[in-house]
Amino acid sequence: MNEMPKVPYRIQIRYFALLKDLVGQGEEVLGIPAGSTAGDIYLLLAEKYAFPLALTDIRIAVNDEFTSTSHPLQDGDSLVFIPPVAGG
Repeated sequence: MNEMPKVPYRIQIRYFALLKDLVGQGEEVLGIPAGSTAGDIYLLLAEKYAFPLALTDIRIAVNDEFTSTSHPLQDGDSLVFIPPVAGG
């Protein structure tokens, strides 16, 4: 029996502050491979958009809950990358 090909998951990504400025928009929908983690996606986007921040410098939330870089993503998840914010 042949296996069906894995269809990529679709996730919504929201950006804030510096990351939003670099991407040029506040959110986007992205197709990702099944089995991707939040950290995998940040590294992929960091390369695409030339993010200057290391993965260890940002906070990650999935479906409005703070989580780790190793959090596995599911189809339909909402992923947020939050860079450090300076105030004064």
